[in-house]
Amino acid sequence: MFIKKIIINNNKDLEKFYRKIIIYKSIFYINTKFISDDKRIKDIINALNIKSRNKRIKYVYDSACNYVDKYWKGKNICGFINNKCHTQQKPNCTYQNGCCRRCIYQSNKGCITSNLTCKLYYCTEVRKRYKVLSFNDIKILNLLTFRQKTILKHDY
Repeated sequence: MFIKKIIINNNKDLEKFYRKIIIYKSIFYINTKFISDDKRIKDIINALNIKSRNKRIKYVYDSACNYVDKYWKGKNICGFINNKCHTQQKPNCTYQNGCCRRCIYQSNKGCITSNLTCKLYYCTEVRKRYKVLSFNDIKILNLLTFRQKTILKHDY
């Protein structure tokens, strides 16, 4: 097993690493263990060290969901008051639970699934009020293939 040390000294090195991800996940690095001391790319390095395709996909998906959850933790971006979001607080609106009101996975404790497509969907009201995450902001998703990314992007 070969060892490849990734050294990130500045933002230019970081961008260079992000561009090389497509090469690092290829067959050329199948017998390579990646190491790095940089905390910004810790999840990507861990994913690159997972050599099983299915386990890597699961790890990437779970890491991306965790990234979105951490980004919005403690923020009430939908502005829920009495189970009504900003848009539903307007007079003559009888809906509740925001955009998720028709979702079969909606419960009184929130979503019971870890669905990345849902986590990256934002209504126009939220887009006006906050800088929202896009698919490109989550760098670990670059470890997925074009087809896998297309499937994830399909619904939003």
